[in-house]
Amino acid sequence: MIWIIAWKNIWRNKVRSLVIILAITLGLFGGVFSSAVMKGMVEQRIKEAVSRETAHIQIHNPKYIDNNEVQYTIDGEAQNLEQTLDSLPEVKGWSSRIKFQAMANSANAGTGVMIYGIDPEKERQVTEISAMICDSCGTYLNGEKKNQIVVGEALAEKLKVRLRSKIVLTFQDQEGTLTGAAFRICGIYRTSNSVFDEMNVFVRKTDIASLLIMNAQEYQELVVRLSEPDQVTDVQEELTDGFPELLVRNWKEIDPMIGMMADLTAVWLYMFMAIILLALGFGIINTMLMTILERTRELGMLAAIGMNKHRIFLMIMLESVYLSLTGAIVGMALGYFLTLYTSYTGINLSSFAEGFEKIGYNPIMYPYLDLNFFITLTIMVICIGILASIYPARKALKLNPAEAVRSE
Repeated sequence: MIWIIAWKNIWRNKVRSLVIILAITLGLFGGVFSSAVMKGMVEQRIKEAVSRETAHIQIHNPKYIDNNEVQYTIDGEAQNLEQTLDSLPEVKGWSSRIKFQAMANSANAGTGVMIYGIDPEKERQVTEISAMICDSCGTYLNGEKKNQIVVGEALAEKLKVRLRSKIVLTFQDQEGTLTGAAFRICGIYRTSNSVFDEMNVFVRKTDIASLLIMNAQEYQELVVRLSEPDQVTDVQEELTDGFPELLVRNWKEIDPMIGMMADLTAVWLYMFMAIILLALGFGIINTMLMTILERTRELGMLAAIGMNKHRIFLMIMLESVYLSLTGAIVGMALGYFLTLYTSYTGINLSSFAEGFEKIGYNPIMYPYLDLNFFITLTIMVICIGILASIYPARKALKLNPAEAVRSE
């Protein structure tokens, strides 16, 4: 009966109750959608970084990470490593790369780049760079022509080159001799990270291996794409145990900034919502105090006829929780449906595209929130409702029944 009475009590003054419910609704609606936008940005950045830049796992010779020199290859265990990867059901694809730094020069400019010598078919299983080349921007190392190269749009603009232009790559081979060759641009890709586009070029492994005076079966880096992101830790541990002489890193270790951002986002979202709920909690306290003052005689009568303090406390606490939950449910529902809608349509911020791409973010955002967020938020709302009821309830319990009944 207490539950029913508490629900009816909050509607005795409909205007006041509706005002606080509306405040909670708007606060939760704004908080949920803002959280969805932030979460969506981070999730999208992580997805794009994994699918285009880092993959889920990278394997190197430990000395290569320290020096980035071409002689530190994965060679002795390469065959066993590849066979192990082929046998793991979690592995969606893998690709070996010859990776080193070089100078890229055109007739107009020059800059430092990172060269990836790849097997195009293997690389398609791991990264989406091939899909980032538009129909009018060439192909992804297709055909039999030698010394083809795929460059980023930002690099092409910097070197002032275009499709089918030549650029000269200059670098040191395994013996430390300065060498190089001219490569013709067969494709120009564009991702949402203009810094990545400006720094990384792709050539065939067979073309670059002969210039480095190394076997095409040797390589500096092996990247692994998994079927599910949550399998990263298990696969990393299995590969580390199986090949202790190699360095096996996951995407968080490869790009610590993105890893830190992923870990901090979840904490920040709950802190953000806690601040909103705390502010709304003071509004609930004020409403409940007004209710207690108006019902002093009633509460005294209830105490006088035998309602114990625990029931009075429970009734006031339930009124506070009902106010909180009613507004929160409406606010979360509105936030959820707007998030669901914009997750399909996207939020187009193309007018700020250049700024977003400089920091690696896509200018079209897709808000996202998982079910756990709403469950946790509901628990937080109930807790705030309970905490907001404590002070008003204590005021009610301190009432003297005889004096309360005599009060006008």
